[in-house]
Amino acid sequence: MSEINKINVDILDELIIGRVEPQIYAFTTETIPNYLKVGDTYRPVETRLNEWRKFFPNLEKKYGNVAKVDDETFFRDYAVHYFLETELKRIRLEKGALKNIPYYSNEFFKNATEKDLQDAINDIKIGHKKNESKYQYYRFDESHIPITHTYIRNENYNPRPNQQETINNFKKAVKKGRKNLLMYAVMRFGKSFTSMCCAVEMNAKLVIVVSAKADVKEEWKRTTESHLKFDGYCFLDSNSLLESDTIIADKQKANEKIVLFLTLQDLQGDIVKPKHKKIFQSQVDLLLIDETHFGARATEYGKVLKEEKLSAKEIKSELKLNDNSLDDIESNTKVFNAKIRIHLSGTPYRILMNSEFTTDDIIAFYQFSNIAEDQEKWDLDNLNKDEIKEWDNPYYGFPQMIRFAFNPNESSRKKMEEMKKKGVTYAFSELFKPQSITLDKTKKLHKKFKYEKEIIDLLKVIDGSEKDANLLSFLDYDKIKEGKMCRHIVCVLPYRASCDALEALIKKHKFKHLSNYEIINISGVENEKNFKDTQSVKSKIKKCESVNKKTITLTVNRMLTGSTVHEWDTMLYLKDTASPQEYDQAIFRLQNQYIKEFKEPNGDVVKFNMKPQTLLVDFNPNRMFQMQEHKSQIYNVNTESNGNSKLEDRIRRELEISPIVVMNNNKIIQVQPAHILDAIRKYSSSRSVYDEATSISIDLKLLDIEAIKAEIEKQREIGSRQGLEIKLSLGEGDELKLTDT
Repeated sequence: MSEINKINVDILDELIIGRVEPQIYAFTTETIPNYLKVGDTYRPVETRLNEWRKFFPNLEKKYGNVAKVDDETFFRDYAVHYFLETELKRIRLEKGALKNIPYYSNEFFKNATEKDLQDAINDIKIGHKKNESKYQYYRFDESHIPITHTYIRNENYNPRPNQQETINNFKKAVKKGRKNLLMYAVMRFGKSFTSMCCAVEMNAKLVIVVSAKADVKEEWKRTTESHLKFDGYCFLDSNSLLESDTIIADKQKANEKIVLFLTLQDLQGDIVKPKHKKIFQSQVDLLLIDETHFGARATEYGKVLKEEKLSAKEIKSELKLNDNSLDDIESNTKVFNAKIRIHLSGTPYRILMNSEFTTDDIIAFYQFSNIAEDQEKWDLDNLNKDEIKEWDNPYYGFPQMIRFAFNPNESSRKKMEEMKKKGVTYAFSELFKPQSITLDKTKKLHKKFKYEKEIIDLLKVIDGSEKDANLLSFLDYDKIKEGKMCRHIVCVLPYRASCDALEALIKKHKFKHLSNYEIINISGVENEKNFKDTQSVKSKIKKCESVNKKTITLTVNRMLTGSTVHEWDTMLYLKDTASPQEYDQAIFRLQNQYIKEFKEPNGDVVKFNMKPQTLLVDFNPNRMFQMQEHKSQIYNVNTESNGNSKLEDRIRRELEISPIVVMNNNKIIQVQPAHILDAIRKYSSSRSVYDEATSISIDLKLLDIEAIKAEIEKQREIGSRQGLEIKLSLGEGDELKLTDT
């Protein structure tokens, strides 16, 4: 027996701790029954548990294990909490839920088990192995500084012809000395990739991307880091500036080129934040203003909320998760000393109606119809060649959108007509309004619709358990089921609490088809932290698809600008909107390529198009017709194709590419241009002068001309008591003399 073994080492055992690796621990206590407390510690687990015993003397340890994924990398309890909440739907203990508890912590999870913890840790380890960004990981030598998730640089594809044309136009514009450019390219065009190609062409050392939407950051990061063409560029964001105030200079000294992503919200305010000072003092080679239309769109969304007569607090709550800013993007970007600016937008309708950009400034002008035409032309020119495969088409996989313009079910229509008679402007949003649009912890009114019966009736018709002469039960339609369509639906709702109400309603009632969908609520007021970022939403949908589980994502505006969810194939548009930009940004979330590659043993690759078609279901046919006419007008004005006959031709072409289908008295009808123009005429004839005047697109720069501004200011306001004033004149009068000016 060694000398050490002869000695009583109990005292030493208590004193000597040595190096302790981070650990996840869990315990239960009779004081808070049916809840599991989950935390992490960097000291012995027993030391941490003894501290908790001061509050819960009879606690029972349930779990203790090292929080590592490999020898150098560990994770925090946040990662475990995230899995428990999002994957297993374990609910945290709410403050005030239990009375007289000695200490409150939100790290207690209802009905969580030891197996849940093991499942969580397995998923965290798999995520690290796959280099996913779902969880945050930390290196031991960096303590609590998170590891920045970096994409593997292995993408290597050439620009599509329309992207290459944009790059060529960029070079021509710069050569002409143009410095303020517009890239109008429909959603799914690949604006971030094309913009980075422009950066390479001008050898930009410092590129700054400014966006009002924090959601789009991941797309820019992936583009910058994953493509071989952008080797030499590193991606930074606002957090990078906080980690080191010399990071820009350090990267430039090491001959690295920089893409810095900043949000409009971060840049707001008159005072320049310390982390931004160096940036404002630097020469920016290329400034990319992403979603440049967004200020206008956010204002329009705010307008809908204001006309709903919500309080300032309620409006603020609604805007919280939508990254909306009611400030103009331009006021925050003028401070940058940039050689070249490119404004990026898929919906610059208002911008195109004023004089900010000349023809030389517009480096891209692509609608989705242009992509469909290029796709069609390539097939025509190439598919007759033996060696060519269908997937060699650079536009292969861009889906065709079938648009359903349905009226709601009968009971919903009657309820909306009642509301309109009472003066409710946005009746469809009112139909889907919950009893409370803010979190109601007591009565849970945020989870109950005001007009629940009508909503249930509508869902039953969609689902196929009931019928309506003017609404197709499309989820029960054989061809949709056989074609594996409507697998991943996104529902656009008017209020954040509407998401909670719809989730509760679908879970409560037994529907023929809807009950088979996994509900993914990304905008609700109840569980705001369920999906911390866009990546976690995408991971969830991807995981459901891998196990053949269909999903319904519930949102208001979140992830409807600048985000790509490959699996989304159907959209139900269940709210009113005052903005064509908002509408188009949302619906074109569906129009991305979703292609799977299958490799044969001999090395051959087969590419399978997972969604050749997508479905847009809008319950306001007039809106769909208006939007179609409005877009066709904008296109014609900017291509100098004026006149009613040209407008009808343009609408006809759009309908060939993306058909609109309506249902009337149990008959399915495919819409023709004449139907749209007739509907617009009827709609316009029922509108007031005020309605017509407030919908006119105007060039606000006209107000810079004093003579015009003075004349406008003389006019009476429409709707005022004075109304229009026309002065009478006596006598025959004189002929009007006109000068050249």
